[in-house]
Amino acid sequence: MRTDIFVKTVVAGLIGQIWLAAPAAAQDAAAPRQDLEKVVVTGIRASLESSVATKRMQDGVVDAVSAEDAGKFPDTNIAESLQRVTGVQIQRNNGEGRYISVRGLGPEFNNVLVNGRTMTSDTGGREFSFDLLSSDLISKALVYKTAQPFLPEGGIGSTVDIQTARPLAGRKGHSAVVNLSGSYDSNSKKKTPNASAMYSFANEDRTLGVSGSLSYTDRASKQTKAVNDAWNYKDVNLINGNLNSTGLTMADVTVKKLYIPQSFGFQEENERRKRLVAAGTVQFNPTKALQLSVDGLYSRLDQKNDVIAVSDWNNPTQLGVQYNANDQITSFLRPGSTFFANNPGIAGPGKLLGEANSNDMIVKAGDRLSTTKAFGANAKWAVAPEWTLEGDLSTSRTTSKSPDMWIVAGMVPKNGDVLTFDGTPTIKFGDSLTDPAAVRAHAVAYGQIHNGDDLKEGRVNLSWDHEIGYFKGLQVGLASSRREVDRTQWNSDSWNAFSGYHVSLPASLFTVSPLKNIFGVEGAMPSAFLRFDPYAYMAYLNQPALIAQSNDPALYGDKTKYPNGPMAIDYTKPSMWGVKEKVSSIFVDSKWEGQGWAGNVGVRYVHVDSTSIGISRVLQSAVKSPNDTTYILTYGPSTVNTVENSYKNLLPSANLKLDLTRDLMLRLAASKTLTRPTLNQMGVNNWYGGRFGDVQTGGGNPYLKPMRSTNLDVSLEWYLSKTNYLSAAVFHKKVTDFLETRLVDVQLPQFPEIAHDTRVRNGQQGKIKGLELAGQYAFDASGSLLQGFGVAANYTYVDATATREGGAPSCGYPGLSKQSYNGSVFYENSRFQARLSYNWRNHFSVDCGGGSTLPRTRAAYGQADASVRYNVTPSVSLYADAINLNNERMHEYALDESRFLTLEDVGRRFNIGVRVAF
Repeated sequence: MRTDIFVKTVVAGLIGQIWLAAPAAAQDAAAPRQDLEKVVVTGIRASLESSVATKRMQDGVVDAVSAEDAGKFPDTNIAESLQRVTGVQIQRNNGEGRYISVRGLGPEFNNVLVNGRTMTSDTGGREFSFDLLSSDLISKALVYKTAQPFLPEGGIGSTVDIQTARPLAGRKGHSAVVNLSGSYDSNSKKKTPNASAMYSFANEDRTLGVSGSLSYTDRASKQTKAVNDAWNYKDVNLINGNLNSTGLTMADVTVKKLYIPQSFGFQEENERRKRLVAAGTVQFNPTKALQLSVDGLYSRLDQKNDVIAVSDWNNPTQLGVQYNANDQITSFLRPGSTFFANNPGIAGPGKLLGEANSNDMIVKAGDRLSTTKAFGANAKWAVAPEWTLEGDLSTSRTTSKSPDMWIVAGMVPKNGDVLTFDGTPTIKFGDSLTDPAAVRAHAVAYGQIHNGDDLKEGRVNLSWDHEIGYFKGLQVGLASSRREVDRTQWNSDSWNAFSGYHVSLPASLFTVSPLKNIFGVEGAMPSAFLRFDPYAYMAYLNQPALIAQSNDPALYGDKTKYPNGPMAIDYTKPSMWGVKEKVSSIFVDSKWEGQGWAGNVGVRYVHVDSTSIGISRVLQSAVKSPNDTTYILTYGPSTVNTVENSYKNLLPSANLKLDLTRDLMLRLAASKTLTRPTLNQMGVNNWYGGRFGDVQTGGGNPYLKPMRSTNLDVSLEWYLSKTNYLSAAVFHKKVTDFLETRLVDVQLPQFPEIAHDTRVRNGQQGKIKGLELAGQYAFDASGSLLQGFGVAANYTYVDATATREGGAPSCGYPGLSKQSYNGSVFYENSRFQARLSYNWRNHFSVDCGGGSTLPRTRAAYGQADASVRYNVTPSVSLYADAINLNNERMHEYALDESRFLTLEDVGRRFNIGVRVAF
């Protein structure tokens, strides 16, 4: 807590420094220009200066992050650098930046390009995984916040263009850079190596250039979580008594509608992430009029996750329930087998308490093997003094595979558990969690998932630079792309083979493992729990001698149906879906300029054809399991289903910049933009799960329409020098057909009760409006006590209103934080560089729930990072980075903070290395 207050105080000081420094900066700006140009900038200042130059020269509102030199991108992760851009927030995967949100819109609403080309990803959708790329290979990342006709459509939030190094833009001759470093994770206590190398060559005439790079990253991490899956509003049976009560009857039971936690438990995840990225570029300019380039990129991410959880599942019948004035359960007693034996009037088969409660140990899937290959070719030809023709062809393919695993073993407690949800949640287990002899078999879901994402695209642009009064030129372009995303899944049919906790397991399958107390409150978490190998567990159950103890020995022992046993994956019956999308577009953009002003006006037309296809087995019936509250599902033969969709849109845009003074600029922009449904949302697949009293279904929605937005932007920018600036911007977005995950209650003929169906749906419309403030200032006045220091800070405020279909609760737009800010203070001289940064965003909605389930909200999050660098010689430097210095933790709750959902501890990360330039 003290660290957090300290960091926030520092950031507040930084913002104040910017505004206090402005008058002095204005005086400096009035000095002769040659004085500024005499200053030689390197290091952090060189990166900031490059970013400011990029921002100033653009037609629209654009921010950038730049590398000072090859292999010196400001952060170890591209997403972590982008979070310093005004209005950009990131989402982390086990402590490492993976996705970005811009101006409150989540990752699927931001178009991400690499060298102007769309990249495939391993998400199955349009959201780009930034952890697939190494920051060592990047020279610049531009964030376009206003629409431009030449940019591919799809980014209501923004379009981000990541640019790799160009050999002809660097030094002549041969040059190389080698980075060697080691990482340390404070939770896992493990040290891992990292290495990267870059080579570049440009001939004396700069007509031929070749560059290549290779990066290897190895990271070991450990996360500990406390987890409640959801808060549900439902009828709860309140048993009036305690764990020692005997002879209770239905007269001791009342029913009341309450908010009840679905489960509560703890999870530990040990992860090892290895990433290899290679890139190469060849540039050839045979004449001054012709420029040719070819690019290739390869990325392989191998992520291994060992995830084990212990959890209490909370049925809507509990003992000694306490609740508050908001009808929210604050504590209850979860009865064990002793209570069942002492109260036959309400407990037992067919009674109110039909099955005994359990303490489950769950192994979850977490592995991720992702490979991306991308190639591109570009040609620019000055066909005449005023005419330039550009053509670009590219292809990108990403494949990934991961296990689909949810494997449960458990204990039936004798003495019952005590749970509290008033403030910090606690659980007091009545039985030991470390007795392997007490563990019984339960449900097993095991399969394999393969994802593919294949994209081919091409574009041709023709530019005419010609002056007729205010008219300065015209650009027209054609583009076409074909994208195919597919997912294939194979499963075992073992979910209910041993469910019900009636089969004993050998103690040799389990080992005692300590559990870190992340709450810091004594007794809030157990000190240890049991861990098991899921493959050894399944192999034991798959023995012929055990089949006789299954829920249906005749079924699961049938070798014609299960030749390799019920635990084996059946590769003869795949379930798959795929989406094919063809996009054709044309744009026209006109350039205009006069004394003290410039702008562009254009329009982009896009036509989309999509086909969704799926192969799956039809659910025929759902029957309650004899030993558990789950359903035994019966499927029919596989069927093929195909759905086609088509739509077209006209997207005008205009940008105007006015030079109010030599250094003060006003920008105005208006546009219409869209975001197409992410492809993995458009499948025709359906899934079924949950249990008696809580049936869960979901899948794809091939009938989704694009989300559309009408946008207005105003930006005022004051450039105090080549490095220093202040800016303020306001924006307004009117959105329709917003895409979000919603839960809707439906009645399916296979189930005797209502099912909660969760999938992405169109529906809401509303407005997003906001304010951005940003600035940076480097103190370079000779003789000043602050010489060498600098500050940078920005603040974003976003206000959104939405009208939803179906009366869903008001929970805001998913991914939108109302406020966010970040600040950095740095110091550098010819030998030494240091920077401390803090990024903060307040709470935001993860999803809006639906039906009886409350919305999920992620609490405010602030993280401090630091880096230092020492130049031993002009060619050799030592550096160190620290991520999450303040050890911030991710916290989620349902609608308000009194309803706990998740607390995640990822620890701190340190990186120490050496950079050598040749």
